[in-house]
Amino acid sequence: MPILEKISQASQARHWTDSIPLEFHYTAGVAGEEFRRELKRNGRFLASECSKCKNSYVPARMFCPSCFIEMKETRTLEEPGYVYSYTTVNRNRTGEPNGPVTLALIRFEGVKGGIVHKLNVSEPSSVTFGMKVVSILKEASARTGALTDILAFKPA
Repeated sequence: MPILEKISQASQARHWTDSIPLEFHYTAGVAGEEFRRELKRNGRFLASECSKCKNSYVPARMFCPSCFIEMKETRTLEEPGYVYSYTTVNRNRTGEPNGPVTLALIRFEGVKGGIVHKLNVSEPSSVTFGMKVVSILKEASARTGALTDILAFKPA
């Protein structure tokens, strides 16, 4: 049956149930690995900078999405981030009550992109747009270079 034809009877629908074994390895890429390495070793975020348009990006990228040129310059972000957007949820991934947990998009001044992560706040109602935040990281010996090395962000 062609894809654009409507099904008028349930018997026309065809399907099968099976499983497809998939195996894959995710790589963060060259710039992503540098970002993760800086997070693991020094507990800092790395931004890449475009030499042509002067835009900065976090997490670090290898190519500028505006100019399409390779970005070889990087810098660490020393200033606190700020809450660009946030939401509070009262259920976990399976739908069971849990929380409240506040999640936010953390951006940095003069940098495009950001990091989505948990906010460590006692009252979700205390969160405001533009609120300055700093990261809470795992101990240096426990870091692996993953975003899970960031436990949360807290008000600065």
